[in-house]
Amino acid sequence: MNILFSGPAGLINEWLEVCKDHECTVYGRGIKKSFAEDVHVVHALDEAPHIDLVIDLHVRMSKKRRLVLGDTIADISNEAPILCNTVATTATELTSRVGADDRIVGMAALPGLIESGVVEVCFPYGAKHGHQEILSDFFASIGKRMQVVRDEVGMVTPRVLVVAINEAVLVCQQDLTGQEALDALMSVAMHERGPLSWGRRFGWRNVYTVLSAMHEELGGERYRPASLLKKMAMTE
Repeated sequence: MNILFSGPAGLINEWLEVCKDHECTVYGRGIKKSFAEDVHVVHALDEAPHIDLVIDLHVRMSKKRRLVLGDTIADISNEAPILCNTVATTATELTSRVGADDRIVGMAALPGLIESGVVEVCFPYGAKHGHQEILSDFFASIGKRMQVVRDEVGMVTPRVLVVAINEAVLVCQQDLTGQEALDALMSVAMHERGPLSWGRRFGWRNVYTVLSAMHEELGGERYRPASLLKKMAMTE
């Protein structure tokens, strides 16, 4: 399968590692960091081979992301599904901005999540699930099981983890215990990695982005980012 990747270099590299049995191309528009010499990078989509699947790993909605998706929708075969990272938005909202609701499928992607054996996906509201079999076969080919969830901000695993991370940051903010002690206490319940370790793995800016989107969508103090988390995101 020929796969086209776009998004932040760190996440792309994680996915390139698990997709090494496929032919992978990176669309380099807007990416400042370089890749290993053996990674096929194109800066114009007419340089890309025939593409069977697009994977957009951008975490945040931005002008750059809309431009990249616009290029992809216009220049890549209509038969190729577009897996879009929707941890900080919904597939429905994304398609309302860029179109192609029959091609876009949401996905949960943050640094480290690819280590799981399950990948969460969601479909825009009212969209047909026409690409479900193709995507299920693709994930099986990289040793993952595809789990369809509701199209909601944060999806399932990211939502649970960023809320736990925010609560842990709040505990540290209130000086109830130190960071290392808190992570040690929580690591047993969170499968050997405490909430602050997850926060560092995801990236504080990504955690803040997802939590802010959840707070905007859902309201409530439970999803309000701790002030310390905001500072950590700004200085990362």
